[in-house]
Amino acid sequence: MNVHDELRIEPLRDATDAALVGRWIYDEWARFEGDAVWRENRADLEHSLDPAVAIPKFFIGRVDGAHVGCASIVPHDLPTRTDLGPWLANILVLPQWRRRGYGRRLARAAMDHACRHVPTLYLYTFDQVELYQHLGWTSLEQGSYTGRAITLMQYRCTA
Repeated sequence: MNVHDELRIEPLRDATDAALVGRWIYDEWARFEGDAVWRENRADLEHSLDPAVAIPKFFIGRVDGAHVGCASIVPHDLPTRTDLGPWLANILVLPQWRRRGYGRRLARAAMDHACRHVPTLYLYTFDQVELYQHLGWTSLEQGSYTGRAITLMQYRCTA
């Protein structure tokens, strides 16, 4: 990592950044899901802009003002497991910024925020089990969503 690549992570605060993050999320995942899921994503993004709201909360990462990626904590993320939550979700690093550890740092920032409010987090991943295991997550079960294999994972926050 270049010493000049100072990643700054902060909660989303304005509608312009929320619209940008929404486009990233739609392009990467939501376009493969049902309309109801996308409506819930948009509502979570909008609700997240309220500084008084702890969950949902979306975060954006920047290096020297350039957008790098995002992460979020949302009440629900997997329609087949509405009994679980909240969820670490939408960990996305733009292609030109990948392989620098930014995804791990975005995830950690969202986890740290959530752990100030809840004892347990969940996520599902198509292909990043090892990344999340490095962050202290444990696998709960295997399943499928949108026709793809997933691993459902859990993180217990510590005091």
